[in-house]
Amino acid sequence: MVDSQFDTAVAAYESSMEEMPFREHVEAYSFLNAVGEVAGRNVLDLGCGSGLYARRLRRAGAARAVGMDESAAMVEHARRREEREGLGVEYLAANAADPTAGELPDIAGSFDVVTAVYVLPYAPSQDALQGFCVTARRALRATGGRFVAAVLNPEFSTDPQWYRGYGMLLSSQQSPEEGTPGHLRAWVGPEVLDLDFFRWSTAAHEQALEAAGFDGVSWIRPTVSDEGRARYGDAFWANYLDCPHALIIDAHASPEAVPDSPTHPAEDTSATPHQ
Repeated sequence: MVDSQFDTAVAAYESSMEEMPFREHVEAYSFLNAVGEVAGRNVLDLGCGSGLYARRLRRAGAARAVGMDESAAMVEHARRREEREGLGVEYLAANAADPTAGELPDIAGSFDVVTAVYVLPYAPSQDALQGFCVTARRALRATGGRFVAAVLNPEFSTDPQWYRGYGMLLSSQQSPEEGTPGHLRAWVGPEVLDLDFFRWSTAAHEQALEAAGFDGVSWIRPTVSDEGRARYGDAFWANYLDCPHALIIDAHASPEAVPDSPTHPAEDTSATPHQ
């Protein structure tokens, strides 16, 4: 395993749902609604981090929940928590940007749904972006399935203060080039997270998904839970809903759409995806 920018972020990610209201009341609410019913289904969570969503999907009734992450520290933490809680979630240390991750034993063709929260924005190249999508498609059953991913909004606000009220600052170079670097600074209680990401257009996402074997892609805007509206008020959420920093992709795969291999294998996968 390579070193990851997320290796030192375990504690902050574990507490971020409580410390950052938008994570629970917008992100989780919208994402889990998009995933829908998982009872009795097998679900793979790419870039699972400390296991936040893998645990929630298992508690929602997933017959099998597996988390995959490149960060050894994240996977180790998730496994220790699993030992304490005994939910039956499996964790695997692997780089999902490498399409061969989708061919691993007990992964290939084993899942009804693949999920990913803030994974694709950490693809440092178009090959890596496609690699994530190929891994997702190979992990789905040959009969088809869905890949539901929360991704960076290609049109997120470049106003450096736009998301400050939600505990984060996003900045990026002003360039039309695909994969333009950007930076996220987030305040999680007393901790500060500094993470590098890459900007990909709507077209780049859809091309990577199509090349990986997905033949239907929908984009979903996030919404706020009733609890979030009641607790913080509509005015608090106005900026975020007007221009959210993340959108949700719901990609469907038909039975025949299984790629043999990507056109170009992922080479630069130094950035670690994770939630």
